[in-house]
Amino acid sequence: IFFRQRFVEMPEKENVFLFVPNLIGYARTLLAVIGFYVAFEYPWVFGITYSLSFILDGADGYYARKLDQCTDLGAVLDMVVDRCGTAGLCIILSHFYPSLRFWFICLIMLDFTSHWYKMYSSLKLGQGHKTVSKEKTNPLLYLYYTSRPVLGFVCTGNEFFYIGLYMYHFDPSTVVMVFTLICFPVWAFKQVTNVIQLTGSMKELADIDAEMRLKRAK
Repeated sequence: IFFRQRFVEMPEKENVFLFVPNLIGYARTLLAVIGFYVAFEYPWVFGITYSLSFILDGADGYYARKLDQCTDLGAVLDMVVDRCGTAGLCIILSHFYPSLRFWFICLIMLDFTSHWYKMYSSLKLGQGHKTVSKEKTNPLLYLYYTSRPVLGFVCTGNEFFYIGLYMYHFDPSTVVMVFTLICFPVWAFKQVTNVIQLTGSMKELADIDAEMRLKRAK
């Protein structure tokens, strides 16, 4: 009876795939795919679906913390959807603005490499990919990751800048141009943080490698 009671009381294995934050991640992916499918023909449909996918980026983290459903699957899903969404939009913009194609390629490379290095270095250090140390982190990057209002504002301004460029291709009005120019400084700040994040994460990995080699040499 004792063993039977213990067996009955054991918690069942949870289906992490059905956690609320992950369901939001799937919805974001679907919205982005729909948006990219119609991006060249229906700009307003793309603008709505892409914006909704981006806005939901804040919801998955909120519910992950609120429902105690923070998972590695969710963290990677969130990162992948973010990076693929921005990269997809940059590819579209490279078609709309051929003279800037090289720079859009560079932006995609910077976005992917900076976040990949950050995630991998955090994994090696046993930290979350948004965890930063005040003593070892550049002040701008520390502010970016530790202040949710700053993080939200910068990410929103960055995406709205790209959306503004997209909409300007279809509607080259003064309103769209002014909107895009307003977002430009925030976008520029985001690229600076990406560079800082890339170089800082590379240094962290180099320090880890150097320490491991030193231990093996002893």
